[in-house]
Amino acid sequence: EVRARVFGRYNAVAYLAGAVGALAGGGPALIRERIPNLPADQRWLLVLTIAGAACVALTRRLSPAIDARAGRSTAPLRRSRKEVSRLALLFGLDAFAGGFVVSTFLVFWFGRRFGASAELMGLVLFCSGLLQALSSIASGWIATRIGLLTTMVFTHLPSNVLLILIPVMPTLGSATAMLLLRSTLSQMDVPARQAYVTALVDPEERTAAAAFTNTARYVVRPLGAASAGLLMQSVAMGAPFVVAGVLKSVYDVLLFARFRRVPLPEEHRAGPSGPGTSPGPPAGR
Repeated sequence: EVRARVFGRYNAVAYLAGAVGALAGGGPALIRERIPNLPADQRWLLVLTIAGAACVALTRRLSPAIDARAGRSTAPLRRSRKEVSRLALLFGLDAFAGGFVVSTFLVFWFGRRFGASAELMGLVLFCSGLLQALSSIASGWIATRIGLLTTMVFTHLPSNVLLILIPVMPTLGSATAMLLLRSTLSQMDVPARQAYVTALVDPEERTAAAAFTNTARYVVRPLGAASAGLLMQSVAMGAPFVVAGVLKSVYDVLLFARFRRVPLPEEHRAGPSGPGTSPGPPAGR
């Protein structure tokens, strides 16, 4: 229960920081109205490099003592390899679908469809980030009551429907409302997913499991973004929304069907709290 809440707060900090970044993304154009001699907008992308270097420096200062309390050594995937591999495939499908509707696509699509400015979309994405931060905290609270897998699936499915509805909205206001409403649900599965992976495997396998499943997501996500460009050119401007929503729904159904009967020993010890928590031997045994 504590882990689910911790992951919720952990992700909330990231969403809040991302929200501020989205708001700042529209800043150069506003500032240029007062200071015309500012560098070209694309040079502001260098901020990403500077921030990345700062992250490396902070990471190098982390003490090994952060793992000391666990008192366990890490190990490669052994007992849980089969289940983690299946999870990685499903997470990869979800990440591929998410690549269709990355923030840059949203800014481009709203600009082409409704004439929304970059400054306005920066504000919209800022509000979206705030909603995601709040939903991330709520996710930890919900997961302790209905179970991790149930939280992952049944908060994610409605957000996919809202995603599909965005391109059929007739006005900028209604499309923005659908986007913001989706933001209240779309990332609620993230803290539950991270906690689920750590609960599914043996303690010494947690690092390997997290690395394996995250790598699967990062590798395929750019393919979704590239496919979105092809869809816009060959099918319709709003096609990426529909394809992403359908693929994400398929992911949710497959995830629930495959893992709803896989017991999580930690959840069982804490008391049944939803589907996927029935007693039984640990997964993979």
